[in-house]
Amino acid sequence: MKVNRLPSIRIKIIIFFLFASGLITFFRLIDIQLVRGERYRTMADANRTFTQLQPRERGLILDRYGLPLVVNQPLYYQSVNPELLYTDRELIDRSTALQAMASESAVVTMDIRRQYLLGQAGSHVMGYAGLVTADDLKSDSDLLTTDLVGKQGLEQLFDTLLRGRPGKDIYEINALGQRQKLLNTVAGTAGNPVQTTLDPYLNQVAFQAMGEKTGVVIIEDVGSGELLAMVSTPGFDPNLLTQRYGDEQVEQQRQAQVQASFSHPKQLYFNRAISGAYPPGSVFKLVTAAAGLSRGALTPQTTVFDEGSIQVGDYSYSNWYFSQYGRVEGQISLQKAIARSNDIFFYKAAEWIGPDTLAAVAREFGFGKKTGVELTSETAGLIPDPTWKEETLGERWFLGNTYHFGIGQGEVLVTPLQVAQMTQAIANRGSLCPPHLIKNQRSECSGLSIQDDDLEIIVSGMIDACSSGGTAFPLFPWNTAHKTENSAGYSAIEAGEIACKTGTSEFGVTDQLGYKKTHGWLTMFVGLDGEVAAAAALEATQSAVITATDSAMLTSEQKYFDHQQWLKLSKDHLPREIVIAVLVESDEQQPYREGSRDAAPVAKAILDWMVLGIIPEKVEARMPVPSDALAE
Repeated sequence: MKVNRLPSIRIKIIIFFLFASGLITFFRLIDIQLVRGERYRTMADANRTFTQLQPRERGLILDRYGLPLVVNQPLYYQSVNPELLYTDRELIDRSTALQAMASESAVVTMDIRRQYLLGQAGSHVMGYAGLVTADDLKSDSDLLTTDLVGKQGLEQLFDTLLRGRPGKDIYEINALGQRQKLLNTVAGTAGNPVQTTLDPYLNQVAFQAMGEKTGVVIIEDVGSGELLAMVSTPGFDPNLLTQRYGDEQVEQQRQAQVQASFSHPKQLYFNRAISGAYPPGSVFKLVTAAAGLSRGALTPQTTVFDEGSIQVGDYSYSNWYFSQYGRVEGQISLQKAIARSNDIFFYKAAEWIGPDTLAAVAREFGFGKKTGVELTSETAGLIPDPTWKEETLGERWFLGNTYHFGIGQGEVLVTPLQVAQMTQAIANRGSLCPPHLIKNQRSECSGLSIQDDDLEIIVSGMIDACSSGGTAFPLFPWNTAHKTENSAGYSAIEAGEIACKTGTSEFGVTDQLGYKKTHGWLTMFVGLDGEVAAAAALEATQSAVITATDSAMLTSEQKYFDHQQWLKLSKDHLPREIVIAVLVESDEQQPYREGSRDAAPVAKAILDWMVLGIIPEKVEARMPVPSDALAE
């Protein structure tokens, strides 16, 4: 009898597959629950919860007194559909937001915008913070798509320090992706503050004093290199870039204004103080004087006879006084040449010094290289010499090049900050302290190779430049009022006199009248231990110092033109001596700017506010030249 084995084989096969399936299931359960259990649990929780990041709270930027220059202002948004995770938002005001949050009638989220209390007066130094871009996200893995990043100025340079860490709100959601309830909130960490050396009052006053003129004002502490003010005009309104409006029409107008500011013909975002390279004109004669004295090419007794011009072959090199007034100086010494800005003297001085030596001394003063100030986009300028000309232009260096070099013309290019640095070194008795914007940062000062006695001669000439008979006629009354017997040089500065140098620098091509357009320069330093310091000490005893809260509640014009409050705040922060450097650019209305008529009045207006509290008038009117004064 034949036995059928097929059912038995089928049973075995079934048992085998059941056993294999059970084994696979067993190992799969081990993998899911033990090996990768934590991962799947996290994924499940992620499907159950939704994390909404809070905006980063950027650190404050503070002035020299510890009060805010840049603060954070909240922007409130109401979700159109509160249940959805990703929904449109409507900008609402603070009171509406508080009511909604109190009643829990809507989901209110918040963004942060930066508010710049100095406005245009501090725009180039503060910069601004804008929305992150795709390039930002690629270059910095720490950034989030909702972040603000610094776009210019201190905001950009110290972006990572100011940035902070975001907080987060964790919501429970259902299977449809709808919010159910808030499970937890994790607080963020605010960014670190950055304290600057800036005096916001002096920045606002300097900006006002410039009026509609294009140019730069720099105010620097002689002893430390701290920058009290750095104003580049015209400025831009950083608050226009960070503000948002719920009204669609108003917001469109704002965006149109922003676009117009980027395409403005005067380049509103260009920081002329550090990125603008200009011929220095006669302010450079201070370097020529220092080079001549320190290298033995000149002495205080050296004289040159001014006949109006010097003829070299087919070329004539004239003095500005002869070209402008048809007059000559005759025999003239170094001190008088500085006071009257005599070109003939400095042509010959440069010839005796030689271009290589003059270039070396100019670089010792910091020209031809970056100052290292804590801002991006600084330019080094240019100090030419025979080797540079031959290698760059493929041309020989001629005596005429040396003449132009000696009076700050030709190929010489400097920044306004470099001019302030040069003046600081002279005012600080030959110790150059690089300019800086961050408080409590010590400058590594370096000594110049020029003797005190030689510096005294230069300073005496500068005092004469802003005294009767010099070129800076708007400052004559100040020096007359502060004149003391038997004081000269640095001792006269300590008594309150001003040492200054004007400059009118040519640039561009010659016009149909035979003239080139000109920029106006004024650089000066003055002692503050007398009148201003005494006024500060007196005023400080009469009322309490302004608080940070009070300060934030005032507008910039109310706050930063308050002379009494400035005196109280500056009582323990006022430098003994300050440098004021002013550049006024040529423009269509005034193509021929002058140091005496255009730049010196700006410095005078700043001093008038510091001493008398007179707010500068924002007007373009040029000061008339007195009959007994020179204009250069």
